[in-house]
Amino acid sequence: MIVAPTFDGIALVSDDPLFLAGALSLFPRAETLVAVMDGPRMARPDAGNEVIRRVNALVSAGITRVVTANLGADQQHALSLAWGSEPLLKVDTVASMASTLSGRVKRRKAKLAWGTDNLGVGLYVARRSKRELLPGTGTSTAQTFVHAGNELLVVCEQGNEMAQVCAANLAFSCNASFVSIPGLTPDEHEEWLEDLYALSEGGDETRRFAEIRDRTRARLPTFPFQQFRQVLFVTERFPWGIGVPECATMHMYAYPDFGRAIVEGLWAAQTPTRSARNALLIDPQMVDGSEIKTIARALAKNGTLVRLTGGPTATVHRVQTLVDTLPFDIIVLSTHAGDAPGERATYEYTDTEGRNRIFTVDHAVGFGYDHAAEMFSVQQYERFHALDGVDLSNRKAKEQLYFGTAIESWVALGNGDLLERNKFKVHSEDIPRVVGSMALQMYDGVWIAMVQGFAPGAAPLVLNNACSSWHELSQRLTFAGARGYVGTLFPVTDVEAQEIGEKLFGAQLGKALPIALWEAQLATYGAHDRRPYVMVGTPWTVVSRNTVNSVHYMSRQYQRAIAEYAHKAASSGFADVKENSSRYESFLREDQADFIEGIKRGIDVSST
Repeated sequence: MIVAPTFDGIALVSDDPLFLAGALSLFPRAETLVAVMDGPRMARPDAGNEVIRRVNALVSAGITRVVTANLGADQQHALSLAWGSEPLLKVDTVASMASTLSGRVKRRKAKLAWGTDNLGVGLYVARRSKRELLPGTGTSTAQTFVHAGNELLVVCEQGNEMAQVCAANLAFSCNASFVSIPGLTPDEHEEWLEDLYALSEGGDETRRFAEIRDRTRARLPTFPFQQFRQVLFVTERFPWGIGVPECATMHMYAYPDFGRAIVEGLWAAQTPTRSARNALLIDPQMVDGSEIKTIARALAKNGTLVRLTGGPTATVHRVQTLVDTLPFDIIVLSTHAGDAPGERATYEYTDTEGRNRIFTVDHAVGFGYDHAAEMFSVQQYERFHALDGVDLSNRKAKEQLYFGTAIESWVALGNGDLLERNKFKVHSEDIPRVVGSMALQMYDGVWIAMVQGFAPGAAPLVLNNACSSWHELSQRLTFAGARGYVGTLFPVTDVEAQEIGEKLFGAQLGKALPIALWEAQLATYGAHDRRPYVMVGTPWTVVSRNTVNSVHYMSRQYQRAIAEYAHKAASSGFADVKENSSRYESFLREDQADFIEGIKRGIDVSST
């Protein structure tokens, strides 16, 4: 098993991959990870969350010194405010970083000149040979592979140099081998993903999947993947691992927030007791012969406290609120999934530059009803379809399009009020599918799981047996902080879901999750071409034997969450925060009472 490295205690935050590659080459010690992140994306409507997510990850990891380099003034200011009293160490060059961290790092006499691309290979070669990398001073060599053992191979698509740097940093920290491969073009990613999505439409999906698998393998370079026990593919979007069925594979997304995902995944892995204290099993009873009971029994044998939200209790509001407020180590979903129908709306307005714009947006909407507050919550997924008559899926045409402030101005229409924004709507039509919306069927409607972040201290492993559930949902939930995600590429039978779930949480317990999943599928399908499950997450993801008193743990979590939301409800200066916090506090008090009553009756809390 790959041993999870420890944190170095220093973090580098920069949008400049050349700086990061040169700076990391001064950190020669393997088996430790220097936390690396890109800067917050301040142009996003949720720029504040961008900052908070990064700071929370660094604080959780115990980082004591944060070095920032070549960030924008707004990024630097926002991070400084959120980081608190300890100042960020702002530098401009590798030399100034070495001076700032004098006594911790030093410049090296031996240098390695390199180009501006394939930085992952250059960085790994430099660190292993104890040389300082000088990116941009030479020509990158044809070398694409660095061997450092057969336990783990990290494979990174070429083209995204920030991802290359982060991937090589991960590989070096755990003595893994590293290889860079030619990636798919953006159009190819779209086409290949649509081919995978089409598997859920029926027909002989096993045969069609085998064709996609063979096409994927043919696109990969000739390479002895079978020599490695585990292979981590860092991908822009496509699950390359399906082309390498002979070994355990996993995936991580090159964008967004790849560096943060590494930090959060390692933080979660460094405390094995946080892997299986409790579990939330969601069963809206939309699937005949659900695997939930089988998984619940397997987890109960492990000493895991199981919370079953099933049938009429598996509502959109209840599931969303549980995920938002309480930390769960494992989340299992047994339901249907698919892109939701919606609306294609066209807006006409004048942007902040005085330009007349025509913007077409696809909307998918999910509703949850809070009976206690007699209010509806709304989840809305938006996909930008066209701007000024240009189809935004047409990449060549899009390159010639002037965006300016078109999108920011649209977001601000009506001061962000959706009803006010609708006054600028000039056309609307229903569409059968909003691409990428990927909604989950709950008892009372569809849940568009736009999770911004899980409850404090939560880094769940998510198992989702809904068909075609791996891609959009794996991106959203790992972005929100899930330490791992296992989903399906095409529909699975009830028996398959039961067998895989029982093996993952039973026979394969304690093994690295990529290996556990690979062995579970091998035992279930044998030499058959059928391999529906794929994993997103780090090689350190494990479900361990539970040694925690889970009842006491959950009791403390209820107390913590109730106190936190009560404080926000009383002290926040924002009306919406006060209102939402008050609703969460009421929900938790009621839910806590049900939890305590179940414990008093001496029954499994899964029956409450």
